[in-house]
Amino acid sequence: MITQKDIDNLEEVFVTKENLKEEVQSLKSDLIDKMDDILSEVKASREEETVMSGQISDHEDRIISLETSIKTN
Repeated sequence: MITQKDIDNLEEVFVTKENLKEEVQSLKSDLIDKMDDILSEVKASREEETVMSGQISDHEDRIISLETSIKTN
């Protein structure tokens, strides 16, 4: 006959359903945290790209203006 002590010993050796659920939840949480970090970096990169694109456009306009003024002089 299996005693409670035997069951306790088996629970130390094998993963229980509850332990597995806890581990899965922990892994999910860690994964979501890492994905949040990555998505924050992607968002910041896209915002920087938008700003840089605007600056490049402004520089192109200024260069064209300066080249036009040089050619007319």
